[in-house]
Amino acid sequence: MDMNAYLSMFIDESNDHLQSLNENLLQLEGNPEDLSIVQSIFRSAHTLKGMSATMGFEDLAALTHEMENVLDLVRNGKLKMDSFIFDTLFKGLDALEAMVQDIVGGGTGKADVTSIVASLQTILKGDYKTVSSAAQAAAKETVAPSGSAGRASGSVLLDEFQSSILLQSMESGHQPYYVQVSVEESCVLKAARAYMVFDLLERNGEIVKSDPSVQDLEQEKFDRSFTVFTISTLSADQLNEQITNISEIASVTVTPLDAESLAALTSAPAAAAVEAPEKPAAAEPEADAKASGGSELSRKAAPSTQSAPAAMNKTIRVDIDRLDTLMNLFSELLIDRVRLEQLASEIKRSELTETVEHMSRVSSDLQNIVLKLRMVPVDSVFNRFPRLVRDLAKSLDKKMELVITGADTELDRTVIDEIGDPLVHLIRNSGDHGIESVEERVAAGKPETGTIHLRAYHSGNHVFIEVEEDGRGINQAKVLQTAIKNGVVTEEQARNLTSEEIQMLIFAPGFSTADKISDISGRGVGLDVVKTKITSLGGNVTVTSAEGKGTKFSVQLPLTLSIISAMLIKLGSEKYAIPLSSIVETGIIQRENILNVHGNRMIQFRNSIIPIISLSGVLQSPDYDESQEQETEIVVIRKGDKIAAVMVDEFIGQSEIVLKTLGKYLTNVYAISGATILGDGYVALIIDPNALIK
Repeated sequence: MDMNAYLSMFIDESNDHLQSLNENLLQLEGNPEDLSIVQSIFRSAHTLKGMSATMGFEDLAALTHEMENVLDLVRNGKLKMDSFIFDTLFKGLDALEAMVQDIVGGGTGKADVTSIVASLQTILKGDYKTVSSAAQAAAKETVAPSGSAGRASGSVLLDEFQSSILLQSMESGHQPYYVQVSVEESCVLKAARAYMVFDLLERNGEIVKSDPSVQDLEQEKFDRSFTVFTISTLSADQLNEQITNISEIASVTVTPLDAESLAALTSAPAAAAVEAPEKPAAAEPEADAKASGGSELSRKAAPSTQSAPAAMNKTIRVDIDRLDTLMNLFSELLIDRVRLEQLASEIKRSELTETVEHMSRVSSDLQNIVLKLRMVPVDSVFNRFPRLVRDLAKSLDKKMELVITGADTELDRTVIDEIGDPLVHLIRNSGDHGIESVEERVAAGKPETGTIHLRAYHSGNHVFIEVEEDGRGINQAKVLQTAIKNGVVTEEQARNLTSEEIQMLIFAPGFSTADKISDISGRGVGLDVVKTKITSLGGNVTVTSAEGKGTKFSVQLPLTLSIISAMLIKLGSEKYAIPLSSIVETGIIQRENILNVHGNRMIQFRNSIIPIISLSGVLQSPDYDESQEQETEIVVIRKGDKIAAVMVDEFIGQSEIVLKTLGKYLTNVYAISGATILGDGYVALIIDPNALIK
């Protein structure tokens, strides 16, 4: 049987199951006693295992099988969940997602998951340990290996997962060591010496963890010393001797580890009740037997925990390329429809006019359907963020929660595919720079747990996505100081900036106020990448902040990138289109009412003074001279909270237009976002209002 025919279906369904596993595990972490959630997790894991085995992805199936065994003990009340089990299952999910992504990229889906499997088997045997925080702190003072250069006292060296690997190696008769190495001050190629030490250790065993990380060692991001946890076939003396023999090594300390020292060096959750589970040999047949029919029996035995059966899901999966083709075909149809409407108005035959009007109504309904086919709830992007915030809180040692509203808000699939990464960056930035540590929050009179709000809602022809947290807010003095230091603004310009303008400086290229560069919020790259991506989608991003209270990022996005409503205007003989979503209103002004304020042309608009822009001047229109007219038509446009007026020659009217790109040779044309073909066959350029407002 040719499995390639089913590969696309396998990938789609695997991603659905993995997302379901992530969501349900997060729910279970908040309510560990709810066995109905465990049943759902078990069913998803079992289905994923069966699919993987059928498709021949043995590593996927093997890892899922081990996770399934642990879940089977939990659902049968033989094992109680704790932080170590949750962390291990989440690591397993990460590995499964990586394998599925490898398959998406044309790979075989193979991966080395022996360490995760070993950790899961340790859970099945009931051999892993938990140490209370007080005992752990006391043990670190007496047992932690000494001589770690530059390390803060009592810092965590190993997590539970790494500790379980070392513990299991001891049970198998191997000896783990803690190795501290210093290179000579005169050493020029420190990374090369570190590589030689790693090569020696890997030839005689296995490295479990290094500090700094391997990547930092390769890039020489360390002073003179580094530490390694390793499992070796050599004795301590042999290791010491062989590492010392490497040139330019100043000192070596090899400390054998035992169960007591491992417990002292391990970051462990508070002790949890763990009943002695059955051995895997007894658990596996039970798991398989129940998976094949037991889930239905379990459901009947516990009806109170199950909701009513859902209605049949009448949906089909459609390839996005087919929807793109459908949209392109409809775009051509729309251009012909506009052409027919123009011809009918010229010929003025009642039969033709009626037929064209009917075709217009039908095509409008068809347009709505085509656009809705491409619309996807933002939930497909938002559903990855609860896990992201959970992992973020653990890695930063902070308490934070994510509150999502408006996840059913719909966006064009093209926008959905592109908006994920910018939102990941904004949420990480909120967790890293925004939310304070528990100690800081308590000192400031705030709840220990910081809150990140993720909202989505419709407004006109746009969707707004907001990321807001109740953290420390933006330190404007620090932002201004950094901006001047980096040459973003001069000291003279800085004195004239408003509060809002200072906050927007964080979007400048290369801008970062991080005291310490980390992987969490962009390694100091700043938020310019986010703004560039959102702007390329025809959107806009703004920030508002109050120091000590929090920060809100607001992202404005177009509903669709294919068909929009626009106002057609003329400049002399040339026609242009301005998107209606950016237009506040239209009007006529007398030229004598145009004011000159500090060299800038302004007009009075509804009790405020706004700038007025000459579109013919911006576009250098050759056959239109606005100075010859006593009055001129204006279009008032909006970009976020900013408003400006644009002078035009003549209004043509409102029309549905199809956006077309200008091709590879006309990229980044100022104030032009694309083009459209009008009903008379001529091309009209589409104005980008965002470019006209500074």
